[in-house]
Amino acid sequence: MSNIIAIGDIHGSTEWRDIVEENNDATVVFLGDYLDPYGPYNRDDILNNLAEIIEYKRNNMQRVILLLGNHDLHYINYDIQICTRYNIQLAEIAGLLFNYNYNLFQYAYQVNNIVFTHAGISHQWFEFDFKGDINRNIAEQLNNPTDEQLVKLFQIGSARGGGPNIKGGIFWADSSELSDPLHGFTQVVGHNRVPYVMEFEYANDNKIIFCDCLGDGMYFKTNI
Repeated sequence: MSNIIAIGDIHGSTEWRDIVEENNDATVVFLGDYLDPYGPYNRDDILNNLAEIIEYKRNNMQRVILLLGNHDLHYINYDIQICTRYNIQLAEIAGLLFNYNYNLFQYAYQVNNIVFTHAGISHQWFEFDFKGDINRNIAEQLNNPTDEQLVKLFQIGSARGGGPNIKGGIFWADSSELSDPLHGFTQVVGHNRVPYVMEFEYANDNKIIFCDCLGDGMYFKTNI
């Protein structure tokens, strides 16, 4: 058996260093949002923290997974919806760090029936908006979308300011839009702030685990 840990939204925190040191043989999945602190921060420190995470990935290519979050996308592509806590002072260097190392990041990761994304997958969104195939590897589909599917990945649901009756995609799904997550799968996500790692099970063999609580020193761990 091998250990997998998921580190919730970084938000500029350096707590990930202690976590990976304690789990130096585990597969480590970062759930995104590397640069969007809630409180005061030093510009150079927060950029250096992202650079250190990227270097950690480079040194551990097979066991470190870097997912992108909605607060990362607006530094990568200026056509993407700008989120709260976007900072123009970070934009130039952050854009260079993300784009130069873009091949090190991905949208989703999957082990068996456990799927990791930044914000989560509602069954309705996957079936009717993304038009995915539940019988194929979910992460492979999310990481290799068609042009039409790519637009749906970035879709903002009504709960986060999008149009009425719209479900958010894997970067924007609000917890209120995940009352029926992808059937037959366990999901591990960040994005929705929680006081501690929280698990919810539903009637269609579907479970979702929220992990955006790194600032409290918490993370998700499982054995496969």
